[in-house]
Amino acid sequence: MAIKTLEQFNDQFTAFLRENPGMEQILDDGRQMLAELISNPGWLQPTLSRLVLDDAFLQSQWQSIDPYDIQLYNSPEKLYSVRAFVWEPDETYPVHDHGAWGLVGAYINRVAEKKFARLDDGSDIHHAELKPVAEAQLAPGQMTYVLPQNNGIHQMAALDNRTAVTIHVYGKPVRKGFINYFNLHNQTVQRMYPPSVNKRVYAIRTLGSIAEPWASDVLQQARQRSFPDAIKNEIEYALDKIKTLG
Repeated sequence: MAIKTLEQFNDQFTAFLRENPGMEQILDDGRQMLAELISNPGWLQPTLSRLVLDDAFLQSQWQSIDPYDIQLYNSPEKLYSVRAFVWEPDETYPVHDHGAWGLVGAYINRVAEKKFARLDDGSDIHHAELKPVAEAQLAPGQMTYVLPQNNGIHQMAALDNRTAVTIHVYGKPVRKGFINYFNLHNQTVQRMYPPSVNKRVYAIRTLGSIAEPWASDVLQQARQRSFPDAIKNEIEYALDKIKTLG
């Protein structure tokens, strides 16, 4: 059956992933399924309309790490998710990585993509050396992909001074909770978290800049809590930073 709607895509893609395809098959057959979906205009129209006109639908959107992210579908079996990303003209989006494989198709207007390779060994979570390895301009209907973590570092942007939309399908994450933003000029890395987590992370980072016993006490108490590994790393880094303040 030809894929003309998101529902048809989800039916076929769910059945496809249930067969446990390898990565090469996902990149080949999965991209073909997504290409069929994005070749059909109009199926995203109800979602865009509801985001503007339906307050309840707007509030139901999950607050993801990326503010440009529109949630379209989350597999009940947690096999994959489908999202639309909005790219504003004249806005430079950070170079970033991903926690999962992803299939990406240009849908509304053209986008540019730059892919990067990481040169350092990643042992310092706050430092990264990158080099550009590929560039492409994608017209509606054209595809690209990302792989998890250091194999999926890229940057995307709208072209032609027009807001653009891409459709993304992401698999099961191999790393949860954050993505990395890379500063090419300073060769630094910053972890970015969902809005629900950001305030805690920013408070932890602030405590790490306060050379007073009470700040260290709060972090020591936090160290005993059952936080996700990413937050525990932030706590340890903040405690180490306090030591350097003397």
